[in-house]
Amino acid sequence: MTSLQSVLHDSFARRRTVAIIVALLLTGLVPLADTVLPAGWSTALLAAGVLLLMVTLLMLARPGASDSIGIAESDGGTRRGAGLLLYLSPVILLNLVYPLVSPAMAAVDIGGVQLTLVVLASSITVPWLAQAACLPAYRAIGDLMAERDMAAITRRFCTTWPAMFLQSLPLVVVFAVPLWLATQWSLPALATYAALCALHLLFVQSLILTNVGERRGLWALAWAAYAVALFAAPTLWWLPPVLGTLTQVATMGRGLASLRFARRLDARHFSADLVRGLLLGAVLWADKFVLFLVTDGDFQVVIVFLAMLPAVVAYNYYFVNLAPRVDRAVTDLHRTIAEEPLTLLATRSRELSRTVDRAILSTGAVGMVLTLVVALLLEGIQPVNVLLVVSVGVASWAFMILTLLSYELDYIGEKVLPQILGGIHLALCAAAFLLVGVVQGSAGAVLAYGILVVADLVLVAVAWVLYKRHWTQPEYTLFWRHATSW
Repeated sequence: MTSLQSVLHDSFARRRTVAIIVALLLTGLVPLADTVLPAGWSTALLAAGVLLLMVTLLMLARPGASDSIGIAESDGGTRRGAGLLLYLSPVILLNLVYPLVSPAMAAVDIGGVQLTLVVLASSITVPWLAQAACLPAYRAIGDLMAERDMAAITRRFCTTWPAMFLQSLPLVVVFAVPLWLATQWSLPALATYAALCALHLLFVQSLILTNVGERRGLWALAWAAYAVALFAAPTLWWLPPVLGTLTQVATMGRGLASLRFARRLDARHFSADLVRGLLLGAVLWADKFVLFLVTDGDFQVVIVFLAMLPAVVAYNYYFVNLAPRVDRAVTDLHRTIAEEPLTLLATRSRELSRTVDRAILSTGAVGMVLTLVVALLLEGIQPVNVLLVVSVGVASWAFMILTLLSYELDYIGEKVLPQILGGIHLALCAAAFLLVGVVQGSAGAVLAYGILVVADLVLVAVAWVLYKRHWTQPEYTLFWRHATSW
């Protein structure tokens, strides 16, 4: 009950919660539109989807005017809107380019497997792989991030990057083995998949400095170079990640002099970070990989990726526009503990707890409203696939919220609980797709994602209770608990 009181007593949080519930209910009703509404209503639903999309995009582009999580900075609204657009550049560019180059890729055969399938397998592997492979870098530069001295951070990163990349390569095998067991691909096809994953691993690690420095323009430049290479030479599968990596290496400047190939990272910490990253990343990305294994890549790729797009946009919205506010509130709490009278501690603690609640609920509202938008648009354009869109979309929303709650638990120092949640989700995901693997076509995917919706909503409820247990009194979890254990 305490988990809900803070939401019910906060008008902002209440409005976002109502928005989530209403959008969820309406999304669930969209597949019934054909049987309940007259024939002409599909056009009206399409128009409603377009209108709702325009309103939502306007709110995302001007967060200072529409989002009252905290006191809006006078000049920050437009900048954050532009930052979000730049941060979403890979989503925008790749969704534009891939449909154009797919025919050229499909005409190329690698060891009896279409290049399109190999690239698709790599594309659904890399986000999950990257989650694990990048965590050790943040441990290596963690003590420098508070000062934001990018020259020092670049030198430290370059010192550890070669070893980090080489030590991360076994992760490719972790994904390649189940892929081979499920698909029985030939050695050339499997080798191409592994090489693609390794090159993308190098690319995503090269983006760490850009991400830490919040250089959104450089981030967009990397993905623009990637997209240009993909468009210009779609059959040169190695070129996009290589060109994208070069855009980042070129900006490291004198830091490249610190490159060290002999230095190895602590094996115990490195392995722990890899496992932690795999389990945390499994919540948002494992379902696509398992779906590929079960179907041998023969699923409605466009529909599935379109349905997960709202969750991806909302996830990026959190980290670009809302996470910095949470970081500032945590910094204020630390400063209060260190410098201010204890009479202010309770106030700062409540402010931090409220800020994090609002950030999660705002992200959830954005994600669910966008899921409703996609369902309405598909109902108007391609109603035969609307049930698949709804099941994948709602499941992806639950994955995204569970990932955020796990992230907040990890942030506050609870490292084990998020990994347990991720492990449970991964097991449920594998079980759901294996159980319905005998059902062919979209029906199997709808059933599997329907099972995951129910299972992950339960996990979200559990994660919310755990999250509130630790964030209701963040000063204890962040500081006093550690102080009393000395």
